[in-house]
Amino acid sequence: MFPMMFGITLRGMDYTDTKGLRFQIYRMERFVDLLQEGKLTEAEEFLQNLDQANDNVLYCWGRLYSRKGDEAKAISYYAKALEVYPNNEEARVRLEIAREILSFRDANLYNH
Repeated sequence: MFPMMFGITLRGMDYTDTKGLRFQIYRMERFVDLLQEGKLTEAEEFLQNLDQANDNVLYCWGRLYSRKGDEAKAISYYAKALEVYPNNEEARVRLEIAREILSFRDANLYNH
């Protein structure tokens, strides 16, 4: 089992490298802080400077777009995170939630 922080699993790190681990944790804390503070533009700029092939970063993009109300883009990023790491349970759960939200919104467009 990998350590988890704010719904983000911290895997693929050398846990003997405490300086590197602290930096990874700081980056995830910083993103979560920006998201919770509603600083979505800053959160987006922050994510742009991270490894775009990392499933946790892709998951964070999904969280950002979900927060912006763009569930279609969120779904895309959660799916990409799962392509990189199929066992990313956070991405799987958020993907299903985003799909439910999107289907609910779309259904309401035609129920007038």
